Amino acid sequence: MANIYKVYSGDYSKEGYDQGIDDRKENRPKNKFKFFKAVNPINYIWAFNNAFDSFNKNYDKGYLDGQRVEHKIYDTKQVKGANMQKDNYENHIRMLKDFKQNLLALKRHIQMIREKYKKQIDAMESAGFVEDIITPLRNKYQIFSSKIDEIDRQLAQHDQKIEMQTEALNALRAIARIN
Repeated sequence: MANIYKVYSGDYSKEGYDQGIDDRKENRPKNKFKFFKAVNPINYIWAFNNAFDSFNKNYDKGYLDGQRVEHKIYDTKQVKGANMQKDNYENHIRMLKDFKQNLLALKRHIQMIREKYKKQIDAMESAGFVEDIITPLRNKYQIFSSKIDEIDRQLAQHDQKIEMQTEALNALRAIARIN
């Protein structure tokens, strides 16, 4: 009965929230396309906007709550307290480290997507799909692969910038400890 009501109302709040929490726990980058796995196919036509909005809004909330638990931030007022001033450099260094880990996770994720795309095309070719289908897919794969390479280069640049910022913060922290 609950599933019928869910399809009727298009309310996928729980699924979005749970998926957001799970993705954060597994250190996966945000992927709102999981909506299409969670939603009943009827909702592609019936109450699509509500289903899409309820899933995505609650996915973001779940992902954020997962981050809050991971970093032990349960109250937004905590940031304004004296603890933030005492370990300000440490917090910034930790945030840079977390950001770097997220970039690495993103890098692994996009590499995995590229490999899956290639394997799918190879499987189609092995299954006997005609060349008229395989050739355009290979061309699209080449374009996709070059875009992945560009993203990879940008991530490497960001990684270098993070390292520079971390070194600068470590130097400032050392100076602050001396004084």
